[in-house]
Amino acid sequence: MWRFFIFLSVMYLSSTVPALFTSDVQALSNVNDVEEIGFDEKLASSIDLDTEFRGESGEAVSISSFFGQKKPVVLSLAYFTCPRLCLLGTDGVLEAINQMDAFRPGKDYTVVTVSFDPEEPLDVISEKSARYKKALAGGAEEAKNWHFLTATAENILRLTDSVGFRFKKDGEEFAHPSGIVILTPDGTISRYLYGVQYDPRNFKLSLIEASEGKIGSSELLNKVLMFCYQFDPVGKRYALAALNVVKAGGMVTLTVLVAFLCLMWRRERKTH
Repeated sequence: MWRFFIFLSVMYLSSTVPALFTSDVQALSNVNDVEEIGFDEKLASSIDLDTEFRGESGEAVSISSFFGQKKPVVLSLAYFTCPRLCLLGTDGVLEAINQMDAFRPGKDYTVVTVSFDPEEPLDVISEKSARYKKALAGGAEEAKNWHFLTATAENILRLTDSVGFRFKKDGEEFAHPSGIVILTPDGTISRYLYGVQYDPRNFKLSLIEASEGKIGSSELLNKVLMFCYQFDPVGKRYALAALNVVKAGGMVTLTVLVAFLCLMWRRERKTH
């Protein structure tokens, strides 16, 4: 009976394996855009703490001022004239924060959102800052610990390069990935969380790990997520890559089938 199953499995694999290793890029206008956008994980590396920024009122702010306080830091990168992705990502940070009742900004961690558009008007940053701070469940006291910054093009690149954030100017907009970087109290990169929504449990556990100086080990999982969600330079957003999901599912199926066949082969050898 199981030999018949092997025959079916081989037929299945012969028809699906070639498809697992092909890629569909016909929907993309420029493949090079995709290759230039994303995160290069730099776990256990330190960010550039000597970079000067401007706060929402135009005041000079050193990124180092948010560290050395025995609290981890959530770093999000956005630009607030972005028509879609940035607002969704910042909304996701807000939602995750508000769902963690016993783990709050100020008391347990600091949030820093940096605009990577050096030409972003301060009044736009200030307006978005007020909106998000007002929506925090903990009110004004927590709002003091969510900082909105921008900087010169040179200083922005110093920060984005240090965390492996790759983006590209595309006309009046930017093509960019979506995700947040969790940093230890001394500015070491502990973990990356990708997407525009963040599971509150994973968010909290990542912050606890970072507060203890631990470095995340979820790089493989992150790579799977980035494989299944690809940036679409035409729509300027991250979209579920259906073909890649099929590929990932096919690889899982392939692994299970191989494991099953090996198990049955070993059992048959023992019976003879």
